Amino acid sequence: MKYLLAIAVTALLTTQYAFAFSEKDVATLRSTNACVRCKLSGADLKGADLSGADLRRANLRDADLKDANLAGANLDGADLRRADLEKANLTGASLVKVKAAGADLEKADLSRANLNGADLRNSDLEETIFAGASLVGANLGGADFKRSDLRGADLSRASALRVNLERANLAGATLDNANLTLGDLDRTDFSGASLRATNLSDTRIKRTNFSGANMEGVILTSAVLRVTDLSGANLSAAVGLKAEQLEKACGNSATVLPEGLTISPCQ
Repeated sequence: MKYLLAIAVTALLTTQYAFAFSEKDVATLRSTNACVRCKLSGADLKGADLSGADLRRANLRDADLKDANLAGANLDGADLRRADLEKANLTGASLVKVKAAGADLEKADLSRANLNGADLRNSDLEETIFAGASLVGANLGGADFKRSDLRGADLSRASALRVNLERANLAGATLDNANLTLGDLDRTDFSGASLRATNLSDTRIKRTNFSGANMEGVILTSAVLRVTDLSGANLSAAVGLKAEQLEKACGNSATVLPEGLTISPCQ
């Protein structure tokens, strides 16, 4: 019984510590717009104007940053796990190697933001704007990008196992060597995108637009291609692509397929 009580007390203290923030750090941030390595876990910063703020390696776990203005802010290495950033403005912000697993970024604006190496696993990114953003090497496993704007974004080498990209717009995006295994690509727009050596194994691809995409060396093992537009797409050296996968897809005379495969024209 004493052992169990000790565990309970330890857990309570740990939880309290995790949500503890320094009032002094909050005051410093508000007065100077800078607080490197600050303790801001659980802090109420809803709607705060933190544009250009220096928050490198700050602990913002579980913080409320809904509607906050963080345009141009530096959050490199910050801890944003489970933070509420819904509708926040993060345009041009730097979030290199940020820890944001489980964060709520629904409808936030991260246009031109730098998220290289960021951890966004299982985060809510529905209808979020990533136009022109860089997510090179980011961990996006289980993240929900439904209806998000990723036009021109760079997701090279991103790890995105079981990612949800339903109805997302990735026109002109770069996904070279990214891993989207078991992802949902229903009605996703990849027109003009680069998917060289991208792993799309076991992905759900339905009514997806790959027109004009560079898919050289793409891995399509066991991928489902239903009502998919491959007009003008380059699938030369595609791995795991079989004739039966193309039966419900369509293309045109500019579609490049591995030798021996054909595709019906789009109506």
